[in-house]
Amino acid sequence: MKNLQRIAVILVFSLFLIACSGGSSEPEASSAANDGSYPKMGVAELDAFLVENPGKPTIVLFWTTWCPSCKEEIPEMEKLNKSHGDKINILAVSLDEKVEALDAFFAKQKVDLPVYMGDQAIAQKYEVEAIPTLAFFDKTGKLTFAKAGAFPYAMLQAMAEKMIGQ
Repeated sequence: MKNLQRIAVILVFSLFLIACSGGSSEPEASSAANDGSYPKMGVAELDAFLVENPGKPTIVLFWTTWCPSCKEEIPEMEKLNKSHGDKINILAVSLDEKVEALDAFFAKQKVDLPVYMGDQAIAQKYEVEAIPTLAFFDKTGKLTFAKAGAFPYAMLQAMAEKMIGQ
């Protein structure tokens, strides 16, 4: 039975690596730009952010520059930020190991979205087992939803509007 569980874990991990390693499509450049600085967003920093921003829901995207699904999710989050950013906080937390990866990514794609450097501790706290992962926090800073996967703008918009209305 333990061997079967090990095989299942290895299979799931392999599928995760395959899903996030392929894809050679280049992201399209947009007119807006990130300022090139990526503040740290660890557990303490996110906890402090949530405390300092009461009354406004927060969406956190955990992502990496090498994941094809993440590359597709960034423009969706940017659209959401443009349409709902005045009513909801939207943060992109990179789990890349080196800032140079972000620099290279944003040299090709300019994004008007707050981008932070995350770490393994924040990924563990919010049980990020696959990327991209979205985490939704209500107006009090309580985690209400966390799920891996890429979400289209229409779905993000509906979830954001539901969070704003609560």
